[in-house]
Amino acid sequence: MEVEACRAGLLFGIHQGWLEVEIESNSILLIAALKREEIDLSEVGQVVDDCKAYMAAFQVVQVRHIFREANGVVDRLAHLARRGMLDDVWLGETPAIIQDVLYEDISHLYAVARGPDRDKK
Repeated sequence: MEVEACRAGLLFGIHQGWLEVEIESNSILLIAALKREEIDLSEVGQVVDDCKAYMAAFQVVQVRHIFREANGVVDRLAHLARRGMLDDVWLGETPAIIQDVLYEDISHLYAVARGPDRDKK
């Protein structure tokens, strides 16, 4: 599902005329597949190859792994989509339904970056 979401997001960016895109995922396998230069022969290889082709449409592409602890927004949106409660696209302001989780993600991101022993003295 993550690779399908990546492909859909890249297509959306192309149609919006974006010049730069950042791809973040807590799936190490997806990030590795997108960075790999070889043709992907896995079950989702064609979708990965589509993503790589779409990435070429942007002037700047950043692909990076993020920790699951800093990825709660994705979980919330996936949960809402599974329940059929999500069919919107938001541009600009952060929608209210994810603001709380976004704040938690940012807090977790900084905590992970600092490391577990950083605050102990």
